[in-house]
Amino acid sequence: MDSTEKKEFSDTEWNTVFQSIYQQYYPRLCVFATTMINDEDEAEEIVQQVIFKLWEQRDKFDTIDNLQSYLYRSVRNLCINIINHQKIEDKYKSEAWIELKNLEIQSVETESTEEQEKKLTQAIEQLPERCKEVLIMSKFEKMRNKEIAECLEVSVKAVEASITRAYSILRKLMNDNTET
Repeated sequence: MDSTEKKEFSDTEWNTVFQSIYQQYYPRLCVFATTMINDEDEAEEIVQQVIFKLWEQRDKFDTIDNLQSYLYRSVRNLCINIINHQKIEDKYKSEAWIELKNLEIQSVETESTEEQEKKLTQAIEQLPERCKEVLIMSKFEKMRNKEIAECLEVSVKAVEASITRAYSILRKLMNDNTET
């Protein structure tokens, strides 16, 4: 037979050829794939895919110069593809996990800020009337101490004392609320 001639196999002959290939290479290719990806089940699937692809392309079988080299290279390439795909998946999972944690932290911070504002409002309501009035004028209405003093017809020193007293009481109330 001439080297350019293509040998035609019957289905029975193909089955015999592939059974021989399977028996000879399958166990060794599985070990090889397992060393690359550290997962025996996945390694077996990879080897099965490579052998099945060889079966599907049996009409090109005669173009393979070195069957062993072809099989090992095919398994290696498929393992590398799977490893690269897993790295991409891991990267996206990691990024998604980080984003989820950031959202969780933001949620906790928002709840914490809202809870603190609620506690502060409750604490302000507990202030003596004059302290509450002066604090609201100073911090929420943005009035200067002199303006507050004129409005309430008291001295600037009295306004400053009321603000100092209000802060002292608020600090105590906020600390008491935090500890409970």
